[in-house]
Amino acid sequence: MNTYRLKSARASMGYTQVEMARKLSITQKTYNRKELGIVDFNLREVTKIIEILKLDVDNVYGIFFNDKLTNCIPNEASKNA
Repeated sequence: MNTYRLKSARASMGYTQVEMARKLSITQKTYNRKELGIVDFNLREVTKIIEILKLDVDNVYGIFFNDKLTNCIPNEASKNA
């Protein structure tokens, strides 16, 4: 997860961690740990974040999936191994 992009998206919409936590029905401490990437968001939370922050597809992939997709694509060295 790209924690910087999530924090930027949240801040650009004017939400604090406390407000996001309240909207997700979790504590601020839990939200903080999730936003820092210590704990993963569950599917319900990701869906709600997309709705709250009005994220488009590019932002969704950039925030939640980009590192996972990159790790799934074999590089040239591993293809030749």
